[in-house]
Amino acid sequence: MELFKGQSLLEFTERFKTDLDCEEYLASLKWEDGYCCRKCGHKKYQVRKDFSRTCNICGDTESPTAGTLFHRLKFGLRKAFFICFEMSTTTKSLSASQVACRYDISRQTAHYFMHKVREAMKSSESQKMDGKVQVDEFTIGGKEEGKQGRSYDTKKKKVLCAIQLSNQGKVKRFYAFKIPDYSSKSLRTIFDKQIDKTAYIMTDEWKGYRPIKDYSLSIHISINCQNRLIILDIPCVLQQNLLKINMKREFYV
Repeated sequence: MELFKGQSLLEFTERFKTDLDCEEYLASLKWEDGYCCRKCGHKKYQVRKDFSRTCNICGDTESPTAGTLFHRLKFGLRKAFFICFEMSTTTKSLSASQVACRYDISRQTAHYFMHKVREAMKSSESQKMDGKVQVDEFTIGGKEEGKQGRSYDTKKKKVLCAIQLSNQGKVKRFYAFKIPDYSSKSLRTIFDKQIDKTAYIMTDEWKGYRPIKDYSLSIHISINCQNRLIILDIPCVLQQNLLKINMKREFYV
């Protein structure tokens, strides 16, 4: 099941019509990298009607909401999804009284759940990306006529982004920062704030990444081999040797 990325309320309503739809969505995210029993560590299981997993060995049953902010809710899971959606997409402040009125829950319950959501958002930001991470930089508004590359002087907004990927190559988290330029000092911003030093980081061959030697960086090299495009990940420690032979981003063999 694909991660919901839209901001349209109509699309969200169409996607999550029942509590069961929400449970299926949570289960797909929770066990995206495979199931492992929390009690005995066994990986064989049975799927229940509510998308819970029951271990074939010890019989422990784990629900999609266990260990999440949706566990043991005092109201429907679909309502909780809509509250989260509204909190993450609204540009104005949202009060507990408004949420209580809109979703027919008590103000106290609304306040408690909204606090849990905000704490979860803070926790996600403080937990640095690990595993596979892609870092890239771009300009909003496109290139200006007669100017090429990333080092040219432009008034357009420059953005640096980092994407954490799952083992299946799907997007888990995404962060973007506005930067003043493409210098190494500016590029380090997202590394120091959002990326763990144990992460395997993929970038392009932009020279601004070369001084960042305290992270495990690899560069993308594209090879066109008999009309087949092959992507190589080359550790940055070899990048200088590649530059000596004037390797281009694409070349033919």
